Amino acid sequence: MNGTPNRRRYLKTLGAGAVASTIPLAGCAGGDGDGAAEDGGDGAEPTPTPTAGGGDLTPNHDAPHPDDGSLPDAEATGTSLSGGTREPGNQSEKDNPSVGFQHVPNGGQNCGTCSLYVPDEDGDGYGACTAVAGKIHPCDWCLLYTEYTGEDGVPCEQA
Repeated sequence: MNGTPNRRRYLKTLGAGAVASTIPLAGCAGGDGDGAAEDGGDGAEPTPTPTAGGGDLTPNHDAPHPDDGSLPDAEATGTSLSGGTREPGNQSEKDNPSVGFQHVPNGGQNCGTCSLYVPDEDGDGYGACTAVAGKIHPCDWCLLYTEYTGEDGVPCEQA
C-alpha cells in the first residue's frame, strides 16, 4: 500500500465497537503523516495537515464554503456521477471523524472524480455529495472517496 488512506482500509481498521476518534485520520498532500488537524477553537473547519504525498495545502476555493448549509433543490435531491440519488438528511457532517473532510485533493483524488459527487447545478462552483452534508467543491476530498471512472467527472482546477 502507498500509505494513502482509503475507505475500505479505514472501515476495516474501525471494526466493530472501535472508537473513530482514536484513529488518526490522514489528510491529503505532503508532510509528516500524523493526520492531525489544526483547530483554532473558533468554530471554523480545521485546516488540513500534510501527509505523505507532497503538494500544496492551500485550497483554491472558499473554505469554509459559502452558505454551506443551503443547497439548491437540484443538488439537494440531485444525481451523483454514478447515478445515485441524493436523499436530504442522510448525509454525515463534514467534521465527522469517519469522513475526514479536506478542502484540498488527495493526490489525484478529488470530489469531482468521486462516484458520490453531485455536480454543480446552479453555477456557483459547488456541488453536493450523496454521503456528506453541505456544499462540496470539486477540489475537496474525504475518506469516503470512491473513484468514478466515467468521462463526465468534474476536474479540480488548481489555481
